[in-house]
This record gives sequence, structure tokens and C-alpha cells, in this order.
Amino acid sequence: MTEPSDSSDGKAVSHSEVSRIAVKVPPFWRDNPSIWFSQLESQFITSGIVQDSTKYHTVVASVETEILSQVSDIITSPPNDDMYKKLKERLINIFSDSEERRLKKLLQDVELGDKRSSMLLRQMQDLAGNRVGDELLRFLWL
Repeated sequence: MTEPSDSSDGKAVSHSEVSRIAVKVPPFWRDNPSIWFSQLESQFITSGIVQDSTKYHTVVASVETEILSQVSDIITSPPNDDMYKKLKERLINIFSDSEERRLKKLLQDVELGDKRSSMLLRQMQDLAGNRVGDELLRFLWL
């Protein structure tokens, strides 16, 4: 049980009401929203945030308005259930490259440049996902 304490206005407040840890939200990563959400969810875990509404409102309060305008229907009329999950899914769907676009990048836009060959292979694997076999990736990589 938590002991009440005095707040600045003289009212008793329980410690459980004020024991919230701030989350440091990184800037939204348009190029890879899935990784951004994974990073944010790690922040939620380390901060002890488990409530769906807290996660939802953290995203809404932290993401730029230009990005939120893409999901204005969810912002102006939040769903009754799974608010965070639905917002997350929509943002990932909007800002992630389609499978076709990823394959096009894999076949046309990937260059070694000043990267190490292992970094190039990692980039190619990320773009290929589960759709391209290892043999084809090795052929493209070599």
C-alpha cells in the first residue's frame, strides 16, 4: 500500500499516482517505422509503461504533426480498443516501403560505395525480407 503525501496544493496524493518515469521518444524514423516502434517499445519496457492508452498518447504527443496528419482519423476519433496497436499498424503501413519497392531497391539501387561488404549484404537481406532466397542474394552480392 502506498502512503499518501502532501502535494504542492496541500492535497494528499498517493505515491503510485506520481511514480511515472519519462520516456525519451526518438524522432520518428520515416525510412524504417518498424525499427522506430521497436526502439520506442524498449523505452516503454524500461519505463514500466504497459497501458495501451499511455503508449498511444505518448506517440500522439511525440510525433510531428505532418506525420500525424496521415492518421488524422485515428487521432480525432481514437478506437475504443487497441488504440496504440492500431496507430502503430497504420503508421507502419503508410511509411514502410511496399514489397515491390523493396525488391526494386534491391535490384537497382543497392551499391557498395564506401560500405563494407558485410554491411551491403545486411542491407540486401533487409530489403529482400523472406521473399528472396539466399542463393539469389549471394549471386547479387557477389
